Amino acid sequence: MTYPVETEVITYKRQKSKGKRQFILSQFEPEEIHHELEDVSCPDCHDALKEIGQMVQRQELVFIPAQLKRVDHIQHAYKCLSCSQKNENDKIIKAPVPKGPLAHSFGSASIISHTIHEKFNLKVPNYRQEEDWHKLGLPISRKEICHWHIKISQYYLEPLYNLLREKLLTQPLLHADETTYRVLESDRQNTYYWTFLSGKEEEKGITLYHHDQRRSGLVVQEFLGNYDGYVHCDMWSAYRQLSEAKLVGCWAHVRRRFFEATPKNADKTSLGKIGLNYCDQFFALEKEWEELEPHERFEQRQILLSPLMEEFFDWCRQQAVLPGSKLGSAIDYALKYEETFKKVLE
Repeated sequence: MTYPVETEVITYKRQKSKGKRQFILSQFEPEEIHHELEDVSCPDCHDALKEIGQMVQRQELVFIPAQLKRVDHIQHAYKCLSCSQKNENDKIIKAPVPKGPLAHSFGSASIISHTIHEKFNLKVPNYRQEEDWHKLGLPISRKEICHWHIKISQYYLEPLYNLLREKLLTQPLLHADETTYRVLESDRQNTYYWTFLSGKEEEKGITLYHHDQRRSGLVVQEFLGNYDGYVHCDMWSAYRQLSEAKLVGCWAHVRRRFFEATPKNADKTSLGKIGLNYCDQFFALEKEWEELEPHERFEQRQILLSPLMEEFFDWCRQQAVLPGSKLGSAIDYALKYEETFKKVLE
């Protein structure tokens, strides 16, 4: 015997977004195209028609393809008749003409900035840009584009970078990290991008990227110099070579090790799960205090976070686990840099 299958039909109306289209269109300056009758006479009686009004019947956005335009900068020269009569040589004064970003180059400010936008924002490689410029009538090579980027960085961006670095090193707290990066056509397997940035409490935050083939402490020492503020980082040996800075251990790295040591189906009695829960409690408290003033957050850390951290480290010391295991490595990592991880309480 078969039973009828009950089906439930759910219907709904899609809520129409009011005014969204008009809001988008209103951002653009309008160009009016008027559609008028060529023959302004009545088709029936042939008397003249009188216009009684007009209305916007349709609005559309029109794409204007990229184009190149030649601009001739013409310098005007002026002669002072009075001074010329009094002196042997004529006095000539010429109007100032702004210099191009690079001398004797097709690369104007607008062209170079567009190639930078294409490559670094839109990820369009130079060889594809080369083809597009050729279609527009500008026979430049990918080598020239690369040369522009290097020279513009040296002439105009490097001084700004150095100024931002000076500003960053005056801030009381900064974050640091590094990651591997594969560079094409390089003789090295990996190179590194180092990141140094402001604490989130800074009104004007700075983020600087530093490219280097090394991952050694020399890179950190060269970049940070005698910086004596707080550096929030992982426990990579390069950062531990800073003699003046106060290192603040990154708890996300502690949590990650306990997460990797916790089986997927582990219950709450699992040691890995217990260590992970401690870390989650720390992060949950910090999330609650996110909107507090710094002095209020500091007080809460002393009242709630400090005793909880002591409980966590005491728990770590009580565990007898295999040293080479993932859980053993997580506990050893936490205890080895205990004082650095407690620096957040300052």
